[in-house]
Amino acid sequence: MRAAVSSLLLASLLALPAAASAVPATLHLSAAVYDVHESKGGVIYSEEVVSQGTKPVGEDSSRCTPTSNGAFHCVGSYDLTHGTLRFAGMIPNSGGDKNRLTVTGGTGAYKGARGMVTTEYNKAGDKAKETITFR
Repeated sequence: MRAAVSSLLLASLLALPAAASAVPATLHLSAAVYDVHESKGGVIYSEEVVSQGTKPVGEDSSRCTPTSNGAFHCVGSYDLTHGTLRFAGMIPNSGGDKNRLTVTGGTGAYKGARGMVTTEYNKAGDKAKETITFR
């Protein structure tokens, strides 16, 4: 489960400022976990490097807190060249191979960003492919 949660958190909205176009844009990115740890109470913290192609384009940090129904409530932010992006959402404990989080806003070039992050992760949970659709 920890690998599934940390991989989901790899979703990164880095390469295109949301305000750059009125038309929805889709990004295809990859990510790699470089730190994940669990605190007392089962809260999972994760940090990732995100890339577009082979070029690193930023990092993110995330926190997933277990809920009473066994799912995780996750929040995080991405540190990008032109600002930050925030995301949030619920991840079921089932640990499927595809998960979704919501883009909840940002700063700088990402001010007002909204959209969806779909993450598909490898079996080891240390690498992921993300599709980010801005609305």
